[in-house]
Amino acid sequence: MTSSFRRVAVLGLGLIGGSLLHALRLTSAEVVGYDVDPSTAAAVSASGFSVAASDAEAVAGADLVVLAMPLPDVEAALRSVAPHLPATAVLTDVGTLKRPVLDAVRAIAPGTAFVGGHPLAGVEDTGWAAADPLLFRDAPWALVLEDDTPLDAWLRLAELVCDLGARPVPTSAAEQDAAVARVIGLPHVLAEALALTGLAGGPLGLSLAAGSYRSGSRVARTRPALVATWCDDNPALVTALDDAIARLVRARDELAADGSVLELATAGHDARIHWEQRRFDPVELPADREHLRAHGAGGGWVTAVLRTEGGVRMLGMRPVDA
Repeated sequence: MTSSFRRVAVLGLGLIGGSLLHALRLTSAEVVGYDVDPSTAAAVSASGFSVAASDAEAVAGADLVVLAMPLPDVEAALRSVAPHLPATAVLTDVGTLKRPVLDAVRAIAPGTAFVGGHPLAGVEDTGWAAADPLLFRDAPWALVLEDDTPLDAWLRLAELVCDLGARPVPTSAAEQDAAVARVIGLPHVLAEALALTGLAGGPLGLSLAAGSYRSGSRVARTRPALVATWCDDNPALVTALDDAIARLVRARDELAADGSVLELATAGHDARIHWEQRRFDPVELPADREHLRAHGAGGGWVTAVLRTEGGVRMLGMRPVDA
């Protein structure tokens, strides 16, 4: 598989960075990793991957640099690596929230061709041992396209994401963060609350806990520090929680008045079935930032970036009812 990048440096080799290292080895790109944890770096090297001794060594000659460390570590990593970034390199990341990283890059490495990224492919397990070369297959991958994002850098990264089997979704940082508040942050907060509420019911309740409890609280198994990085500093999560709390209060009031949760159950059932049964049509997309952002906001994604003598052709999928 021919890569749109010649040399890729992945900084941070946990679940996402490690999976990306695995997946990139299936392309034509030269790939090198780096991790601040010596034991992780040693394990990756023992698995046959090229691992640099420093971040400066890793990014030397790279035309794509991926920041794959937790959000609290991004600023320090940026300050360390910024003096060594090749002038023509594209910089991206794989974190859940995009606005904090975008602000940090603008402050620490202004002028860098930065394309914020977020592969929505995580699982509860973390670390290099959980890395999976197929983790990104068919997964949405938000790619931030701001007014100052170099369009060619965005297109090259979208092409690579397609080659990895994922679905690039054009979006702005603000829209991405607002969306993940409801589909990542909120589910995690609710899962933690469910796990605690179930525990408070005593041993009998836990002995009777079955599929509903397991499914609803499953992501509470995620490392707490990671959950905090996905939820903290995202004002949109407050709005999402207000929405969920209002629905729960209405259900509580119905039950307190000897009513029913049928209305909530029906609406939730219909919403879930609608999501599962969405249909999509293929579409050709112009390489234009406004059209691309509108495509992403409407629920669409990119399926291919084709470079021809006449320029760039883009193919995508969009919801039938969009």
